[in-house]
Amino acid sequence: MGKKSSSYVISIPKKTFWLTFLPLCVLLFTVGGLAGFFVVDRFVMPKVVGVQRDMVATPNLAGMDREAARNKLFGVGLLTEERGREFNEEVAEGAVISQFPEPGEMVKKGRKIAVTLSRGPEAGTVPVVRGMNEGRARNEMRRAGFSVGSVRRTWSNQTLDAVIETFPPAGTITSRAMNVDLIISRGPKPTHAVMPNIIGESLSEARSKVEAAGLKVGKVDYKNNPSVVPGTVLSQSAAPGAKVPLESSVDITISAIR
Repeated sequence: MGKKSSSYVISIPKKTFWLTFLPLCVLLFTVGGLAGFFVVDRFVMPKVVGVQRDMVATPNLAGMDREAARNKLFGVGLLTEERGREFNEEVAEGAVISQFPEPGEMVKKGRKIAVTLSRGPEAGTVPVVRGMNEGRARNEMRRAGFSVGSVRRTWSNQTLDAVIETFPPAGTITSRAMNVDLIISRGPKPTHAVMPNIIGESLSEARSKVEAAGLKVGKVDYKNNPSVVPGTVLSQSAAPGAKVPLESSVDITISAIR
C-alpha cells in the first residue's frame, strides 16, 4: 500500500483574522505602496524626466540689460548678483557679457546667478561740463562712462560752484578707466578775509582754520601759562571777525611750560 499524503491546514480564529491579521496585511500593503511611490518620485522619475522638481535650467542672459536679465531669472525662480563690470567692444554698456552658472546648467530655485556687465568700449571722449555745477558734471561724466576723481576749488571769474575745467580736458579720447578731475570755481578772488577765532584751539587746528579763511600763520610765539594745556592758542594778532587782507599772515601766541 502506498503512503497517504499528509496535508496541513492553518486555522485562524475568525475574530483574530478580522481584528489582527487582515488589518496587518492592509497596513503592510499601504506602507509598501507609499515606500514604492517615494522611491519612484524621488529617484526614478527625476532620471526619467531629467530634472528634479526644485531644479531649473539657467536661462541664457547674454546681451540683456541688467533689468531684463533680472526679470528673466526671477520668472524661473532665480536671483541676480552683479559680479562686476568690464570693458567690451562688442557688448552694449550695461548688458550681460557672461554669467555663472552657464546657460542650460541645472540649479536649485532661489540660487543667485552671477552676471558680469559691460562697461562698453574702453576708449571714450571726455564730455564738456564747463559751466555746470558739480552734481550735473558728475552725472554727465557717469553717462559718458567716466568716474570723477579729485575735485579742486580755486578763485575764478566764473560763476561760483561752476566747473572751470577738467583734467583730462574735454574732448580728450582716453581710457574710461581713468578718473576725470574737476576744477570748480570759488567765485572772484576777494581782497579781504574774515579772521576766524582760534583762541583755545591747538596749533594744528588753528592753522587749518586760518588757511581755510585764505590767510597764513605767521610768527608763532610761546608763553609760559601752566593753567592752560601746552600748545593751546592764547592770542592772535588780528581780532576774531576782523577783515584783513587776503593771504596776509596772522601771528599767534601758544601756551608752554618752561
